[in-house]
Amino acid sequence: MEPLDSVGISSKAVLAGDKTDSRKLVVVVKNRRSPWKGLLIISGLVLLATISVMVFVPNDKVLVEVGSLLAGLALGACFLRFGVPRPWMGSVVLVLFVIVWFILGASGYAWFGGFLAGTIAGLAWGRAAKIRTVAPTAPWTVDKRGFGSPAEARRVADAALRSLDGAKQGRLTVEHGSARFEVAGAVGTGMVCHRNAVAADEGSWAVLVHPDGRTDQSVEVPMGGMKGLMPSYLVHDLDAVAGALADFFSNPKASSFGPEWRTGDEAEATRLTGR
Repeated sequence: MEPLDSVGISSKAVLAGDKTDSRKLVVVVKNRRSPWKGLLIISGLVLLATISVMVFVPNDKVLVEVGSLLAGLALGACFLRFGVPRPWMGSVVLVLFVIVWFILGASGYAWFGGFLAGTIAGLAWGRAAKIRTVAPTAPWTVDKRGFGSPAEARRVADAALRSLDGAKQGRLTVEHGSARFEVAGAVGTGMVCHRNAVAADEGSWAVLVHPDGRTDQSVEVPMGGMKGLMPSYLVHDLDAVAGALADFFSNPKASSFGPEWRTGDEAEATRLTGR
């Protein structure tokens, strides 16, 4: 099994029972983004605490403190939001931050508080920008490529499905409005398939299961640079996934997918999401 250090794994992980190694982990990832609003609240609290010290602690350098606070706030926000053109410049910024802090002396707390509040606000700003989505202009998208007709989108999706190798081509995503269809794996070793009529509703994802009641014995599935263990009843061959893809194109907005689809925690936890 490849190391998992390079991927974001949520608290929802399914341990697959394996006769040879009980500690093997099914690679099931749900890369949840940190809430930017929480970071913004923390930034506000830090800023409020700094201002409170400025107000209630007597100091004859009020203008210096206010200027230091505003400068630190602006520098910290820009530093974390936009970064620096060269990696070494980040170290220079931090060194300058420390130097200014010591130069200001007793007023350095305002500089420190402003910079800290600014960096947290900049981080929140960046995350908010990343999760801002723009509705696709094309009615169908296949791996982020827009298509005007379902026939064209299906042709490309079928070709992409058949080319899944678990390495460079380890995933397929088809979208139509709010509906989403996902496949992870390889044609040769098996694939795991999910779909949803409203992708934003995380609790209503469905995973394709075998109708013949396979056991939960673990099967290794390559997933685009990673390898994971999945219960065998969730791993399907090309024909089964191609049929599910055809059903999605015929009725992407369906809210009920049939007995071969299972909803609940298992469906949500076994999704492999990209970043």
